[in-house]
Amino acid sequence: MAAEETNKHINLEICIDNMESAENAVAGGADRLEVCSSLQLGGLTPSVGFVSVLRDKFPDIPLYCMIRQRGGNFVYRDDEMCAHTEDVEWLKRAGATGFVFGALTSTGALDRTACQSVIETARPLPVTFHRAIDVAIDWKNCLEEAIEVGFKAVLTSGQEPTALDGVYIIREMQEVYKHKIDILAGCGVNSSNVANLVDWTKCHWYHASAAVPKKNVSMNKVSMGKQDNQPIRVTSLEEVKMLKETLAPS
Repeated sequence: MAAEETNKHINLEICIDNMESAENAVAGGADRLEVCSSLQLGGLTPSVGFVSVLRDKFPDIPLYCMIRQRGGNFVYRDDEMCAHTEDVEWLKRAGATGFVFGALTSTGALDRTACQSVIETARPLPVTFHRAIDVAIDWKNCLEEAIEVGFKAVLTSGQEPTALDGVYIIREMQEVYKHKIDILAGCGVNSSNVANLVDWTKCHWYHASAAVPKKNVSMNKVSMGKQDNQPIRVTSLEEVKMLKETLAPS
């Protein structure tokens, strides 16, 4: 259900891809978790085991699972879509309470067939259209089609690298479509800028990772992948608390 103008509560969604981040996000007061793997790739589908353990550990927190089996663009083959819908089925059983997905055609429009397949498989659980909208050729048409096919929310940075850069488009989305779909402002959201984002966009949902680097355990000379030597990023309990305090009604 789209947020009503009279609703004064402002919500915080934290994206996580590991257990420590989930613990810190919940302890800090997050209203919802976007559950992913590989946030360094923009967020990929989490494992069934991870979601199952999260559900057991945090029975009351909403878990919205990313459905995206690979990095790169949002143009998917039929067999990739088969994998996506299969993931939705298994993650529903594991305890997901919603999903996050987006697919585009090769011309940058919303892929109705792909999106409808995920929405239908997810029912009765809600699906958020993710930042694929930020690379769509026509965001207004994309958003209107997202509403038509049944998405309940859209995560966006306003077609800019960060939500702060895209504030004018996010505000327009909120003003025009607020009674039809929830608008989540995300990307680069933190405790130092979220008050301005609230003031400028009037959104009722904000999306952040609240992540800070954590020193890696040494893997000696052998590397399993290109990311192994990069610092692991973990959600900061203190940053989530500051975000929640800033978003709390005065």
